[in-house]
Amino acid sequence: MTLPQNIIFPMPPLSSLNGNESLNRYFREFIFTLQRMYEDIVQNVNGDIRSDTLDPTNRWIPLIKDTTDNTTTFNYDHQTGFVLRQGLITDVWFDVQWISVKNGTILGNMYLELPYKVIVTNDMPFVGVLQPSIFAYTGGTESVINAISNTYRGEIWNSGSGFTTANQISVGAGQLIGHIRYIGVSDE
Repeated sequence: MTLPQNIIFPMPPLSSLNGNESLNRYFREFIFTLQRMYEDIVQNVNGDIRSDTLDPTNRWIPLIKDTTDNTTTFNYDHQTGFVLRQGLITDVWFDVQWISVKNGTILGNMYLELPYKVIVTNDMPFVGVLQPSIFAYTGGTESVINAISNTYRGEIWNSGSGFTTANQISVGAGQLIGHIRYIGVSDE
């Protein structure tokens, strides 16, 4: 359910205010303020959608990064991403495939650069689903994405039965399809 985009508050006829200019100004400012407050509430409830296709000025393109060398870039086959932000709640969907390292080195662990900063939190409560392809896991039998506290990082982690959860080492080629929901910071 989405709220209507705007609301018009009734304004009494100015003639009924007996020509009191300060009262007229007060009512105009009051109504303007109420309308602006409603627009802000609607924006937070309905949310913003960012994608790589809908609006070129408001887009998010998923990027794979390396924790050791943040200057590393990749050659991509495709990068599709959608973000829905409702208040502080952020949903991110992505399908990104890279075919080689463009420049830099892959010495660290792999992560997806998130569109909004993750709130400060203890531990890692924001875990998302992940469908990796083309590359071998560092260990374990499955992968997830974790939004890391106070960063823009969605780190790729491996897990499985009898295996201690560990970061996925960066790889030169692969594909990640997935979704993660997390709480972002309020000032973005």
